[in-house]
Amino acid sequence: MIFDDPTGLRWKKIKLISVSFLLITLLIFILYWLNLYEIISTPLLYKGIVTTYKIILTSYILYLFLTIIVGFIRMFVLFYFAFRQKRRKQIIQQFKKIHQLYLLPFRPSVSVIVPVYNEAVVITKTIDSILQSNYPVKEIIIVDDGSTDETVPIIQQKFKRNPKVKLLQKENGGKASALNLGIRQAKGKIMITIDADTMFTKTTIAHLAKNFSDPQVAAVSGNCKIGNRINPLTIWQHIEYVTANNLDKRSFEEINAITVVPGSNSAWRKSVIEEVGYYHHDTLAEDTELTLRILQAGYKIVYEHDAMSYEECPHKVKDFLKQRNRWSYGVLQTAWKHRKNIFQSKNKALKYFAIPSLAFSYLLILTSPIIDVLFIISIFSGARSIFLFTLLFYLADFINSFIAFFLEKESKKPLAWVFVQRFAYRYLLAYVTWKSIIQALKGNRVGWNKMKRTGTNEFKS
Repeated sequence: MIFDDPTGLRWKKIKLISVSFLLITLLIFILYWLNLYEIISTPLLYKGIVTTYKIILTSYILYLFLTIIVGFIRMFVLFYFAFRQKRRKQIIQQFKKIHQLYLLPFRPSVSVIVPVYNEAVVITKTIDSILQSNYPVKEIIIVDDGSTDETVPIIQQKFKRNPKVKLLQKENGGKASALNLGIRQAKGKIMITIDADTMFTKTTIAHLAKNFSDPQVAAVSGNCKIGNRINPLTIWQHIEYVTANNLDKRSFEEINAITVVPGSNSAWRKSVIEEVGYYHHDTLAEDTELTLRILQAGYKIVYEHDAMSYEECPHKVKDFLKQRNRWSYGVLQTAWKHRKNIFQSKNKALKYFAIPSLAFSYLLILTSPIIDVLFIISIFSGARSIFLFTLLFYLADFINSFIAFFLEKESKKPLAWVFVQRFAYRYLLAYVTWKSIIQALKGNRVGWNKMKRTGTNEFKS
């Protein structure tokens, strides 16, 4: 896998450089204090240290100022494209409604692929939700990736009389290999992928499939929602899904720069998957990696708001950290793998806005604790300028979430958690992001760390 370094030489070099830097910093600090208390006298060195300190402090303040400015610019750009996308979709929908008597419904053949591994607790509800779809699904292919629990017996017992449900079994080889096997065996032209802990509404598949009437559309990202909002952690994830995921997708669709089509709720044109080479096994973010290859091939990727799904998210901090560590590490792998392709991409929106926008989001996650520390200092020190500065930062957060909830027509009640979320949830995200960076530098192999299912998804199909 990408970043693997079994020799450990990369991490040894990094540690050597880090230790050298710390020793030099310590030496400079000692010389500064020796000069300050006139134990030694090196005026030029003392002046150089003071000047360097001022430059670092000024750069830090400038960085925080630019972060606020860039954050607001990014936010308003996203709002502009999101509202434009919504308006365009409404016009298309109105046109189809007026001319529905003259327009033939587009119904491509659809195969649903469900990769499973130890999903005995949730798999029945997932398959039932697909079977209740109002779209004529050609087949439902369950690919068991070497489960060791009762997953296979449950599927065989409950769905053996349903000719649409087909079970494929293989040795454990990872999600990408399971998806590839299912796609190769599938007979439909459109591949719908869904995770085993996710449930579709009756209209989800129909809404995903209709977008392929445009021959340039290669993939469709559905509207992923949290189905188990049972404690503060799951509510915080709900806010994140609505704000960071779906708002961004609305905006990025307008410029054809959606960077991830999530495997839990997505549709793909089989011929395009075959063309670009199926899912790859060298990253932990196989859906993001495939999405970027499809964009590089010149195809369109769209977001379908009405194609809703409800999934079980981690409700314990330990499980949450494992899941997000995998996601963060996988995205880093994908970004590194495609770094040259991104810089050379003909998709200017992807190169000049979407990728920098995502990089900025990561930078915010990594440095947001600094903003919080400044806010706390300003409260106790009475520094009004810093207080107003950081308050503006939090206000941008709230506005961003409010607009996202407005567009999605979601209840505004969870927004009461936004401020608390910043002082708790963001630190969890910062932790896993820093952890994944260190793991990448070390060359450690990060496992799948599959979350244990609990069956707490409250959605009823």
